[in-house]
Amino acid sequence: MDDQALERYSRQLLVPGFELEGQERLLQAKVLVVGCGGLGALAAQYLAGAGVGRLLLVDPDIVEISNLSRQIAYTEADLGLAKSEVLARRLLAMNSSLRVEHKVTCFDATSGPELLAGVDAVLDGTDSHATRQLLDRLTAAAGLPWFMGAAVQMAGQSIAFSGQRAEGCYHCLAPAASAEWGGGCAALGILGPVVGMVALQQTLDLINALSHAAPVPWGVLRQFDFRTGDRMALTLQRRPGCELCCDKRDGAPV
Repeated sequence: MDDQALERYSRQLLVPGFELEGQERLLQAKVLVVGCGGLGALAAQYLAGAGVGRLLLVDPDIVEISNLSRQIAYTEADLGLAKSEVLARRLLAMNSSLRVEHKVTCFDATSGPELLAGVDAVLDGTDSHATRQLLDRLTAAAGLPWFMGAAVQMAGQSIAFSGQRAEGCYHCLAPAASAEWGGGCAALGILGPVVGMVALQQTLDLINALSHAAPVPWGVLRQFDFRTGDRMALTLQRRPGCELCCDKRDGAPV
């Protein structure tokens, strides 16, 4: 790192366990952010601020006025523009030393393998159970960690999955399509700070995983009720016979 980088990251370099080695790991890492809405856009800003060296942003959508109450990376001037493109420009304006790419596309079975090439970790900013199951399958096959988050109304949840899936997988947690959040934010509503709280938990887990600054609670589902202030942590258990992380012949972990 040069003197300017040392000054830019000076405050986080002081954090015990993070220090210079953690910063170097971040600068050398590449993170894929799938979805540039409430979760992904905020997470990407913190990842750029922290100095994750390469970011790939993927989202097929444009900025709409209903996004602005919670997707605070965007402004009225961005209405009608591709979210991933606007966010990429915003991140480079924050930190021009980074490499930021964007793709105005869906993460699906066709695009997914190519998007994951050369990536060190994946942050999920989607609101789709089907996309999360696909992320689970493809990142497990590639041995990549991914960081899931979801939020609706005044509740949220997050969980981190390791590349090895020793703790289980998303298919263990939510095997059926009924696991959707009952229509998502468009149908049920959301308060912006709720999304922010979940995104920050995802981002902190990801930064800890890349930098080795602190242990990551792999496979621990954190659930937040911001109406009551209640929080709960549940340790994931491998589901016998899981089609992703257990052997189909006898249900034993692979």
